[in-house]
Amino acid sequence: MLNSIVARQTGKRYNFLACFSLILCSFIAVIHPALSEEGSAPGAKWQEVEVQAESLFLQGSFSEAEKHWSAAEAQAVQEKDELHLAETLNAKTHLYIKQKRYAEAHDDLVKALAIREKLLGASSDKVFETRGNLALIAHKLGKDEEAESLYKQTIVSKRHAQNSTSLATTLTNLANLYTEMKRIEEAKVLYLEALDLDQKALGKDNKETAQDLFNLGAMFYQHNYNKEAVDYFKQALAVYSTLNDIPGQIKSYHYLGLCHAEENTHDAAIDAYRKALSLHTRLKGENHPDTFVHQLNLARSLDQTGKSGEAEKLYQSTLAAANENHREAKMKTIECTIEYAHFLRRHSRQTEAEKLLKNLLPAYETLSVADRKQLYEMPRIYSDVLKELKKDSESDAMARKHLHVFGTTAKTKTHQ
Repeated sequence: MLNSIVARQTGKRYNFLACFSLILCSFIAVIHPALSEEGSAPGAKWQEVEVQAESLFLQGSFSEAEKHWSAAEAQAVQEKDELHLAETLNAKTHLYIKQKRYAEAHDDLVKALAIREKLLGASSDKVFETRGNLALIAHKLGKDEEAESLYKQTIVSKRHAQNSTSLATTLTNLANLYTEMKRIEEAKVLYLEALDLDQKALGKDNKETAQDLFNLGAMFYQHNYNKEAVDYFKQALAVYSTLNDIPGQIKSYHYLGLCHAEENTHDAAIDAYRKALSLHTRLKGENHPDTFVHQLNLARSLDQTGKSGEAEKLYQSTLAAANENHREAKMKTIECTIEYAHFLRRHSRQTEAEKLLKNLLPAYETLSVADRKQLYEMPRIYSDVLKELKKDSESDAMARKHLHVFGTTAKTKTHQ
């Protein structure tokens, strides 16, 4: 059954330029298979419909999956089978999350939680599961106080149940929340406790332990404590290397590069970026779109160390690779172009940057509003380049047309 959407931090990326997705490092909700509720013979029809709904969802047939879940829900109500109703309400949350229907997910999980608490008791794993799911949804809705309260309730219950690995998951999820709320000291305490629990239960050379170390690094990196972050990323890398976990090594090298670049130790950054690129290329293939982030980061650090010729060749080859995948990876093409334009500006080649961005603008304008907002950097840099070329009216027109609807954007770490 589709049940838990609770997931530990899996390398949440902070403040990346535009929308580059280092897929191996993104925060994702993992769907775990779980045992179904204890049911009786009358629930057989419900079970059949529920299984069909889940199968359709996994196949991507979302509208049909919703129809089947609604039928399963109606069946459970007709049979007055509250446990099966809770199971359906909880499972349907995956569809709502996929479609960003968070308010509906919240309502269903509140109902499911009330049923499970009443019939299964506060110490049931099903109650832990639903409360954790509800906390994640509450956070997505901006209800951070509710999310915090739910996590804390679950932590108290899990401490009583003495389930260390399950407790470590909830500690990590609350730490994630505190990290986003900039409550770094509280987050650190929780991450360290999760690390201690996993080391004792699973050993020091375990993937969960490596992830705990990585989470601590990510927290410090987000809050600009780069030297502390480097220490934890190196510890995570050592464990991932022992396990021959290639994705783990990639994200560790990636973040080590970012930290070193922030500290202007670009030789160390270059070394880390090269290793991340080599491993990711081996995993995904030459010039795969997922490797572009490493190539662009590497190019920027090369440029910072005076190797502008090598950097420009890398910018150009990455952009060429992105153009070859234009239909499938338009966003990547735009991101790569923006980075190359930044390079040209740094070297006072505004005329070339203007031409590059002018050719890119039609593709940018075909994107959805959400994608254009995500890539606001494109019209911003275009407007700046025009201003530098003394084309003030064109610059202002660009800003009015493409930037005013997005509002002001706080300065964040870039080129990540």
